Amino acid sequence: MLKKLEYTSVIGSIALIGADRIDLLGGHGFFRLTPFLLFAPLVVLIQIFLRGLSGTFEFTIQPPIRRQLPFLAVFSLFLVFSFVSTIFGVNPERGIVALADLVLVSVLGYCISVRILADPAPQQLVLRCITFALILWLIFCLGECIAWGQGLFRLEEEPSSSIESIFAPTATLLGVLPRLSGFSLDSNRAAFVLVMYLALLDRFSETNRYSRFFRFAIGVFVLLTFSRSGILCWFAYYFFSRSLLKHLMTRRMVLRVATLAIVCSSVAVIYRKEIGNLFELWQVSDIVSERLSGEQGTSGGNHIELIQRGLETWASSTRTVFAGIGFAGAPRVLGDFFGDSKYGNFHSLYVTVLAELGLPAFLLLLILFLYPVVARSGAGSFIAAIALFNLFLQSHMEPIFWVALAIVWSFEGKNRKDEESHRRPLAS
Repeated sequence: MLKKLEYTSVIGSIALIGADRIDLLGGHGFFRLTPFLLFAPLVVLIQIFLRGLSGTFEFTIQPPIRRQLPFLAVFSLFLVFSFVSTIFGVNPERGIVALADLVLVSVLGYCISVRILADPAPQQLVLRCITFALILWLIFCLGECIAWGQGLFRLEEEPSSSIESIFAPTATLLGVLPRLSGFSLDSNRAAFVLVMYLALLDRFSETNRYSRFFRFAIGVFVLLTFSRSGILCWFAYYFFSRSLLKHLMTRRMVLRVATLAIVCSSVAVIYRKEIGNLFELWQVSDIVSERLSGEQGTSGGNHIELIQRGLETWASSTRTVFAGIGFAGAPRVLGDFFGDSKYGNFHSLYVTVLAELGLPAFLLLLILFLYPVVARSGAGSFIAAIALFNLFLQSHMEPIFWVALAIVWSFEGKNRKDEESHRRPLAS
């Protein structure tokens, strides 16, 4: 019974890992209790309880889990530098609370990655998780469309105290179209979660008609978020994927692409007036220019300004260069930009780590990203997607970020024989 509950909790924690639209406290708590924060600790507690009942805490460290040990060492150093920087930062009270949140999310994310790797059938587990996730994603997208049709809209900080507030969209394109984000409040975060689902699917699931359909569905959902960073993250994942290059180099695929290009070009020439009128009706040019513009006052311009402010903050003194202003210290220096909001940040993970935690923590972050590319086979697409998304946003407070990063470190080493035949018990 406990094993079934634990397995169900694993599926719930992975499938609903980005479901911050769902607050199990109904907006009455001092924090948002997401399904992940319920299911993931339950997985850990049941595992500990089951081992306690068996009278032993011995377990076998499989090769993929053993390959994660360097990740734990680097990540622990990162947390140590973060703690030291925070207690001497500009806002240690707020920083310690935010750092505790980071520790909780990242440790639980690592535990879930270990649970996936230790499962007897990880392919089946991941496939079930993604199936459940995409079904719920579709339901929430339909709910967002219905809520938008009823004129409902909500802020991200607004508590989800009613059905309408749960499904109401949080962002639009020029007030014309809702940015569908599934069970995530933020459309950028939603796109990142979807791409990480795709990465897990490619890593653990065999290629079949179900996985092909899921890849197509994930691509559609990513596009519906209208997230620049999310779509670039998706493109980067495929661009650095070996399977894509092999697939594109086949003669059949070249013929298909050429045929599609000819058909699309013919349709565009024949119906150019009708297509132009349709684009004008949907204000496509205004939408594209607003999303891609870097002028002041636009979304792109604000991102650039925040990044510049972060670099200026980091370089303001010798102390900030090496220790930063402390974790979650950005709202103190961005009060003129975000007002009293406690969620103000520099909108780039790299700039945020530099400005808030200093140069040593930034170098450790680079090791977390670059070492798998150099030493782990097949890690390029994973890291490219994560690194590019965090160039203009930051996802280090997302559990899926740490799940994906920990799994990347478990990949087989380059030019090394696998250690599958070597196992050793660890007792505590």
